[in-house]
Amino acid sequence: MASTSRKVPRKAFAALLDTSLVDTGIIEAVYDHQVSDFGGASSVIVVTSGGIMRVQQSFGTCWHNTYRLDCYLFVLYADPDSSWTEADAEDKIDDIEAAFADVVMTGADSAWDGTPEYAEQTTLGVVAVGGVSYRRELISILLEKTE
Repeated sequence: MASTSRKVPRKAFAALLDTSLVDTGIIEAVYDHQVSDFGGASSVIVVTSGGIMRVQQSFGTCWHNTYRLDCYLFVLYADPDSSWTEADAEDKIDDIEAAFADVVMTGADSAWDGTPEYAEQTTLGVVAVGGVSYRRELISILLEKTE
């Protein structure tokens, strides 16, 4: 049996976020890879591959895989040309994280076994993407699959 590429759970998890968060209007876009410019979007999630742990199961023909996905939540920091402020950004990123947590709690998919879980405490900061400042939160997720 060939080993599964981590792109399979990464793309499946990004699709789950897209369906759960973009289609409901909570965020504007989900990308299953790094991007250098959000094209004017003010709330975005980027799902990237993290590390992987492959443990050979007994009898030698199965892997138990633990995939780490790094999910970056981005919210426009402030917009001097509108009424969007730093306080709005803080509230919005908190709301997005709560909705993201709900997806994680219920996020079953055939690309992994069980439900995802947070790998560790999230981290927050401010970064520039495409020359625009965003409030950013990193949420690392663990997905497991035995094949």
